[in-house]
Amino acid sequence: MSKKRIIKHVLRTLTFMVLISCITIGMVAFKADTALSNPTGTINHSKMIVGYFPEWGIYSAHSFYKVSDIPWDKVTHINYAFARITQGKIDVDDTWAAVEKPFEGDKSSTPIKGNFGQLIKYKRMYPNVKTMISVGGWTRSLRFSDIASTEMSRSVFADSCVAFIKKYQFDGIDIDWEYPVRGGAAENQYRPEDKHNFTLLLKKLREKLNTAGVKDGRHYLLSIAATAGYLTIPNIEPELFQDSLDHINLMSYDYNGTWDHTTNHLAPLYMNPKDPSFSNKKLKCNVNWSVKEYLRQKVPSVKLNVGIPYFSRGWRNVTGANGGLFDKANGSPKGLWDNTSKGGTGTNPFYYIKSVLEVPGSDYKKYWDSYAKVPYLWNASKKIMYTYDDEASVLAKCDYILENNLGGVMLWELTGDYPIKGCTLTKVIYDKFKTACKPTPKPTSKPTPKPTPKPTLKPSHSPLPEALVSVSASSSTTPATGESLKIPLSWEAFWKD
Repeated sequence: MSKKRIIKHVLRTLTFMVLISCITIGMVAFKADTALSNPTGTINHSKMIVGYFPEWGIYSAHSFYKVSDIPWDKVTHINYAFARITQGKIDVDDTWAAVEKPFEGDKSSTPIKGNFGQLIKYKRMYPNVKTMISVGGWTRSLRFSDIASTEMSRSVFADSCVAFIKKYQFDGIDIDWEYPVRGGAAENQYRPEDKHNFTLLLKKLREKLNTAGVKDGRHYLLSIAATAGYLTIPNIEPELFQDSLDHINLMSYDYNGTWDHTTNHLAPLYMNPKDPSFSNKKLKCNVNWSVKEYLRQKVPSVKLNVGIPYFSRGWRNVTGANGGLFDKANGSPKGLWDNTSKGGTGTNPFYYIKSVLEVPGSDYKKYWDSYAKVPYLWNASKKIMYTYDDEASVLAKCDYILENNLGGVMLWELTGDYPIKGCTLTKVIYDKFKTACKPTPKPTSKPTPKPTPKPTLKPSHSPLPEALVSVSASSSTTPATGESLKIPLSWEAFWKD
């Protein structure tokens, strides 16, 4: 054998070794990619399940609920509550909880720790779940009126939101302004112009998110937590701003509470004709009225998510003349989630209600309002009444969502489910939607006809098995990934003896 032929034979062998390496790497990459894009429990229905994760959940009052406790396989969106507004820009609220607290697996070199780092970690395992940063809330809506007031302030805030979600790898922004014009915390800034400025703020956010999305080759989400109250809906413009939003999370709870002196339901699905409230309150303080009002204002049904509370409200010193419901009351008991320095509202997580108040021997009797489609608890000896949602009322709301072709549900909030760190209510919702509806199928395209393959050249002295020799000399596709392996055409000379 001549020296030239020996060199060519060696080069042929090296070429095949490169091919084997590429195929092996491709197969490994395919397996890794498959593990991420098809996680266990991928959502297989078309409804939204938006769960709020409270930043403070990691502390003792909420049983040290972590991002890892979220039922990732049963939700479609996770809204992180909350970011604040500082000097006209979005800002981290609790820095320790959000980006500094080390969790299992974190190292000193981990760039983003805390809850945000955990969201990034788990999103890699559940890439179909969207994570969003929620700005505001009841205690963090102080400056919304200011940042919405001018074109410049809106632009500065929107730019900061885009930078924030890119830095911390969120899929979008959720605005929780409670509330424009009036109705929120006493210390909030208010303006009559808030009504239209809110619309302009959402429009500016949509513009900035779209611009960023074009550059990044993706769509950034924008949603709001929207009022469900008949006194506050007139202070916003759903018909005008809905086009800027991907979806709207209705805060369809707290229709009644300790601020009332007559017991009633926290989140009734429908009106109870026996409700003694004055006309407007009786007719409009229920989920059905709120949904119909947004639909009347031209909001597409598929953009509306019904809010479901994972907590209770309650009253004490109840007269009991009507068996606990629609009775006169004076004050509220202190609940497990109440800020004791500010008095009681009867706020308990669902896991406490189910494991303590609903059990036999608790002295609480459970009732079902067949009109409103919600339960309540009555303790005749202690004169205490609690209102909340349970498995049956959640199912009734899921049926309502399906019947009215609504987008899905919003859950406030995940740490309250039963048992502690459990997902009883979330599973009820997931299972209902899974059974009732499937994802909208993607349109099928006609298969592209495959060109007639050219005969494969085989070397006369191939050191490889026959199966691998069939790889085309000019270009091929790995069996693992479908990615083309490009081989310089000049190498074809090595196939010729």
